[in-house]
Parts: sequence; C-alpha cells; structure tokens
Amino acid sequence: MKYLKYIIIFLIIIVPCIITVLIYNDKITQDSPLYYKQGVEFYDKGDYQNAYYNFCKIKWISPLYPMAVYKQAKSAQLAGDFKMAAIKYKLFLDKLPDSIFDLRAKLNLGKSYYYLKQYEDAKIPFLELEAKTNNDGTEEVYFLGLIEKNFDKNNAASYFRKYLKTALDGKALNNNYIAASAEELSSLGIDLTEEDLKLIAIAYFKNKKYKEALKYFSKLPVDTCWDYLVLSNYYLGHKSITKKLIETGMLDFSGKASEENLHEIYNAYASFLYGTKNKIWTQIHKTVQENSLKGEDYVLYKLAENSLPEKAVDYYTAIVSNYPESLYAPEAQWNVIWNAYKKQDYKTAELLAIQHLKTYKKVKSTPKVAFWLAKIALKENKQTEAHNYLTKLANKYPDNYYGLRAENIIAKKNDFWTTSGNNKLPEPKESIEFPISISQIDIKDLKLINTLFDMGDYEIFKDADYNNPIVESWFEYKNDNKSRSIVLARDEIEKMDVKPSVYSAAYKLTYPRYWVSEINIAGQKLGIDPFLVAAIIREESYYNEHAKSKTGATGLMQLMPLTASYMISKLTDEVQNFAGLEDPRTNMYLGCNYIKYLKERFSNDLMVVAAYNGGEGSVNKWMKTNGIEDLDEFIEDIPFDETRNYVKKVFRSYHMYKKIYS
Repeated sequence: MKYLKYIIIFLIIIVPCIITVLIYNDKITQDSPLYYKQGVEFYDKGDYQNAYYNFCKIKWISPLYPMAVYKQAKSAQLAGDFKMAAIKYKLFLDKLPDSIFDLRAKLNLGKSYYYLKQYEDAKIPFLELEAKTNNDGTEEVYFLGLIEKNFDKNNAASYFRKYLKTALDGKALNNNYIAASAEELSSLGIDLTEEDLKLIAIAYFKNKKYKEALKYFSKLPVDTCWDYLVLSNYYLGHKSITKKLIETGMLDFSGKASEENLHEIYNAYASFLYGTKNKIWTQIHKTVQENSLKGEDYVLYKLAENSLPEKAVDYYTAIVSNYPESLYAPEAQWNVIWNAYKKQDYKTAELLAIQHLKTYKKVKSTPKVAFWLAKIALKENKQTEAHNYLTKLANKYPDNYYGLRAENIIAKKNDFWTTSGNNKLPEPKESIEFPISISQIDIKDLKLINTLFDMGDYEIFKDADYNNPIVESWFEYKNDNKSRSIVLARDEIEKMDVKPSVYSAAYKLTYPRYWVSEINIAGQKLGIDPFLVAAIIREESYYNEHAKSKTGATGLMQLMPLTASYMISKLTDEVQNFAGLEDPRTNMYLGCNYIKYLKERFSNDLMVVAAYNGGEGSVNKWMKTNGIEDLDEFIEDIPFDETRNYVKKVFRSYHMYKKIYS
C-alpha cells in the first residue's frame, strides 16, 4: 500500500503527459506533410521567404525534418540570406550525414561561406569535396581558385588551370565556369605562360566568344594555334583574313591542327572557292595529296559525296584501303557494299558486308549492313541464313529502324509502311512513372525520394549525388521541358548494350505523348493515323511548339510558311482565326491536313512521309527514276541525305509508338 500513493500520482500526472505528447506527435505527423507541400509550392513559385517559413514549421520529431532543414537552407540561399543558409546546411549535414544530398549540401555550404567572405570556413567543405570527388572539373575547384585570389595568386592560378584543362577535355561537370575561369586566370595580374594564354583562348573559343579568343590567340606563336586563329576569324565573318590564313598556313601548320578543326577548315576553304562542288573538292584533294597533308580521309569522303556514283565508289574504296581506322571508313565501306548490291554483284556485296561487321563493331552503319546482308541472302534464296541474320538484328537492335524492319519481315506482315486511320493513340491516364529500375537507387534512398515526391518535391533530386541521364530526363519531363527530356532519354538508350523493356519509363520518356486528344480528333476526322502524327511531331520538333528551323519551318510539325499558306487557302471555310504557326492546335490542324493532302496524291504512306520532308515533286521524280518494286531499295536510293534519314526516323518512331502504346 505504501506505493499506492506514487502509482496514483503517476496515473494522474505522468499518463496524461504521455497521452498529450503522443497526440502532439500525431498532430505533427499529420501537419508536417501539409507544411512541406506548401513550402514546395512557394519554393517552385520563387517565393523563397514564404517557402522558408513553411519548412520551418516542421518540428524536429517529424521524419521530414532533415529534408525540411535542407529546403530551409536552399530557400535562404536563393533569397540571398547566406548566413542563415550556412547555419541550415551545417545543421542538415549533422542531422543526415552521408546521404545522397551530402555532396550538394557541402558545396552549397562552402558557397554560402564564400559569399559571406568567410574564406577559411569555405575552404573546409571545398577541400573535402575536392579530395572526395577526385575531379579537377568540379565547382569546388573553381571556388577554391576564387578564394585563393585573396591570399596567393599563384595558388589561385593553379586551380583555374586545373579547371580549364578538364573543362576543355570535356570532363567538367559544370560548363558555366569555363569562361569565368578564363577571365579569372587572365585578371590575376601574374605572368601568364603560353599554356595559360592558350587555355584562356580555347576556353573563350569553346564558349563562342571569338573576339575574346582572338585577343589571346594573337599573343601566341601561329604554329601553336593556327587552326583556332582560322576558325575564330571564320566564325566572325572575316572572310579575307580567314582565306589568307588558310592559304599561307595550310602547308606549315595544318599538321598540328586537331582533326575536328582541320575538317572545319577544309569546309571553310571550300566555301571560298568557285566552281561545282566536285571541282572544289577535287582541287582541295589535289593540294592535300601533293603535300601529304592530314585529313585526306575527310576530303576523300566529301569528294565522294559530290561525285557521280561510279567515281564516288573509287574514293570510298580509297578511304577503306588507306585509312581503315578513319571515322569515315565504316560508312565508306557501306557505300561500296551498296554499289555492288545495285550492280547485282551480290557475292562481292556479301563478302564486303561480312568484312564490315567483323571489322567495325557497334558503329552507326552496323545495323544497316546487317540488314542488307539478310536481304542479299533473300535474293540468293538462302532463307535460313536470312532468317538468322534478321533474328539477330531484331534482337540486338529492337528500337533501331533496321531492327524494327527485320522484325516485320520475320513476322511476314508486309505492312511496315502502311498506316491506319482507324488507330487511336491512348490517352495517358497518369504521369510517366519514375524510372526506378534504371536509376538503381538504394532502397533507403528510394524511400526518401518517394516520400519527397509525394510532397510534390521533384526538384530535390537534382541535388542528389546521382548522375543518370534517364533520371534527368524524367525531371525535365516533370518540368515540362519536352525536347530536352526526349533527347536525354534518347541518347542514353542509344548507348545501352542491353535495352530496357519497351514498356519502361525510359522508352515512354523517349517516345512521350502530348496533345493526344487533338491528335486523335485530327486522325479520326481526316482519316490519318494518330501514331503517324505523333511520330512526325517527335521527329520534326521533339514537341517544341516554338521550334523554328534555319529555313523558316515553324512549330510542332515544322510547317514552312508557303505550305501553311497553301493549306489555309484550301481550308478557308474551316480556318476562322489563324493563331499563327507557333500555336500548337493551329500547327497540328494545318500539318494534319497537309498529311491528308499528300495521302490523296500517293497510295503509299512511305511516299507521304518522304514528300512531307522532301517535297511532292522530288518524290514523284524519285519514283520515276528509281522505281518502287523494292521499297527498302527505294529508301536507300533517296538522293537527299536529310529525307532518306527522315523517312527512317519517322517509321522507327511510328513503330515504337505502336509497340509502347498499342
């Protein structure tokens, strides 16, 4: 009984306190997501002060607290309150050490101290990052250079040199600091070496600041930078100076020029000469050959492109024989193969194709050569051999034009270039899912990321220590940067040896759906395939409604003004208020009607697509000249590189859209 008094006191005082704390904790758990979401909304609008206050309402016992502190720090930093930002970044690093946000938090902590002029404090996180990342092309290297300006200019110079060297090698993680590093190095007031001057000059050149580049190139011996001197003057429109530099320096200095620069110099020189393109490149080739200059493989390739087929094959053969390691050798050999095929010399074409596949691994022309090796086998009635070639091609290149074409032949569908107005592009029911399988994020990190996504905080992942273009593509997609999203995903998938599932987020990002209702309505009304419309829009503009080409083609479907005017004249009663070609609905309406117009003139959809790019008259001419017995041959014989590649791209996109969404 003597403990009864204490038990009663416990029940009366302590238990209610525990209940109160639990209720309070439960309230915090419920309120924290609300405050975080509100903070994100203000943050995304650029209202960093209100964002900061909302993130501050999240208490320390909430699971969201560490990330709320990080967002407080970012909000303060963007609002210009670097003192508070430094405090919050330091707190975050204490609360959530070794997270995927660790590197960015340390970098921002260092920056905050730097802007507060607390240089010694700033050096600590910057030096830690420099040691950890082991990359001279990172932001901390640039900022360490800025800090050292205040203490030791020679040390500062060494940091700027390191950054510029990696940047110019293409290894810098942030190209925004290339020109800035050049400016900082040049303004230190120290004696600059020739190497310094060249680094500064090339940095300006790479950033297309050609006037600034010339200022430094002019201080260097001509033999060390002749190619850059030529091209800087060329890009600035100094034609007479450029021509003189080429003519006086080609023999003596071209040997030291980079391959990329030398090819561009040959193009520049060709633009100054008079005569047919064949005559111009013959003249350049003679100079190169007689003086044993570098880059003959490139000049031969340009000469072949501008010669009659029978003569061109000699130039292509010379490239393959004399320059087997050249970047142009694989495509040159393809042209030799195609020449033999067209002559019906299938034995030679077959031997050359087999040699190509053995010699050149994973080059652009590999699937094309493999496809025509199968076609040769079909010509020679080697059905089993052809089937094996086609199967390997379809399996290895499932998203390539030739891989898709191989798949179609294997299935014996014979409808590769046939589209249907009865098709319907499914409306997206939800956003494209986060590419979890490709991101390979740790489970613990994924849980955190998913929690933040639930709060609408998609921007946060950009601060994660994670480099994955597919993930970056997804963020660009979430931020409605359509074209960049597509390009990032497309380029990354292109690099993959093993492709993801066709239904994966990666492919949906590469072949996204926008304006689906409008596309379907146009398809139903005009009798054209919505999948074809989606494919054309993707290849024409990557869904950039403001896209404009050098020739004036505008909008989603890249309509030329004359084409648009012609269609408007035919649709006078229907086009009440022409909103301009950058208006997506107007552009699609006119573009789809143009497709319908072409379909009325060509019985084959391949010709419709070719005419959409190359013009109605050109296609009629090609049909008459080349015939259409074998449509694969017809495509390879299209004389315009742009149109030939365009047809392949559109039908690749068409079949990928059908695969993914049918």
